[in-house]
Amino acid sequence: MKKLVYTSILITMFGLFSCSTTAQSVDYSQQENSSTEGKYLYEMGVSYLSAGNNAMAIYYLEKAIQTYKTPDVYNSLALAYQFAGEYVKAENTFKEALEKYPNSPELWTNYGILLAIQKKYNEALSYLEKAANHPTYSRKEIAYYNIALIQLSLGRENLFLENMKKAIMYNSNYLDPYVSLGDYYYDKYLSNKRVSDLQISREYYSKALSLSFNNPVLYFKLGKVYRDLGQIDLAKFYFEKALKASSEDKQLQEEVKKALLDIIENSTKYENPQQFQNQKQTESDLIKDVIK
Repeated sequence: MKKLVYTSILITMFGLFSCSTTAQSVDYSQQENSSTEGKYLYEMGVSYLSAGNNAMAIYYLEKAIQTYKTPDVYNSLALAYQFAGEYVKAENTFKEALEKYPNSPELWTNYGILLAIQKKYNEALSYLEKAANHPTYSRKEIAYYNIALIQLSLGRENLFLENMKKAIMYNSNYLDPYVSLGDYYYDKYLSNKRVSDLQISREYYSKALSLSFNNPVLYFKLGKVYRDLGQIDLAKFYFEKALKASSEDKQLQEEVKKALLDIIENSTKYENPQQFQNQKQTESDLIKDVIK
């Protein structure tokens, strides 16, 4: 089974939490200055986190949390440690945050994802399910998506599909479930050579591409699907688009070049098999079966 990629909540998706102040005017100015500085340090940390510079993110966020102890700061700092591979520090940060903010679905979600990455699946599920059932949580799709990935890791394919569909129902424009479902059905096709799985995979990848225009990875995935469907011209079309769109990803470019060269030199190997002509279900019927 291919490596599953759990999706964390990016802190920049949420508004900044306001810092509480007291009514004591003697301390107000100092508190306001500390809050302003802490907010600035937090924003600097998040900018570095978004850019992938985890060391600088940690530097600024550790300074920010001294005076600006909001759920977002804790979340960002824990994620920075997680992305840097410092899982113990990330877990300790989440635990401290949950002691201060025990009813934060964002913290539950990201902590659950950290636990899942460490293969602590049952504990991870408990936090993610709490987040998914929280009445005011606005990103339930992320919780359900990660619950689905855990269920697949545990071999519970029915629960994987059920939770992926919930993620899509809560946010039909959420990209990750469509890609993961495309991967799932493509892997099933590789295992059992059932053409219906290949066609379903194509539908999910196509939907994902409509949400992420000019995505080289999705072009490549669709190229492989059309190649295996025996539709050589379409396979070449998507491989060529993947090649043009992947100029900044040399590893992907090499994979695409290899696949494109293979299909050019061995096109007869991928000609449309007779079994593809004998499918009784239409593609729309196949998709309807999946989402029932």
